[in-house]
Amino acid sequence: MGFLNALLGKSKLPKSKTEKLFAMSTAYVTLNTNLNLRSEGAGICFKPLEASRFKNAELEINLLLQQSCKETNTLFKMHKDSYGYLWVILHDNDFEDLVTTLYLVSETLKEHDFGEQLLCAVFKFKGESEVFWIYNFKQASYYPFVADGKNRNSSYEFRMRSIMDRELPIEKDVARWYPLWDIPV
Repeated sequence: MGFLNALLGKSKLPKSKTEKLFAMSTAYVTLNTNLNLRSEGAGICFKPLEASRFKNAELEINLLLQQSCKETNTLFKMHKDSYGYLWVILHDNDFEDLVTTLYLVSETLKEHDFGEQLLCAVFKFKGESEVFWIYNFKQASYYPFVADGKNRNSSYEFRMRSIMDRELPIEKDVARWYPLWDIPV
């Protein structure tokens, strides 16, 4: 089947890798203490499907969030963006709760065989600028995104990379540092 797909120009989406989400937990100490960045929330983005199986997974995620967020005092909301992607947006004073909840959502999608629908996880920080650390599930790596109005502040992004390179699995190919404008986190 793989040969036929290659012959017909079809490709299978790579599996999502969720385990490196926890790298952000230890990196947060450096972000907070050395760079004076404080957490402003987090989110996870995935492409919803119209299939009834996906609706069941979405319902399970919603129930999981209601229960989990009640226990941790995490605020959450679901948001559909202009591209049709669904976001789970989280706010919590305990950074560990944010990371753990994002992991639970991603694992729930994977358990229902929708891991390929995962786009990214986003961690928002505020300091001298608004900094987003984006986790690409397909590449299992992070990259910074700093928007300065309608422009991208690449020099600050490279500065973030050089400081956090030992803390996080950073995407080496800068061409894969996709900007995400209007992140709803």
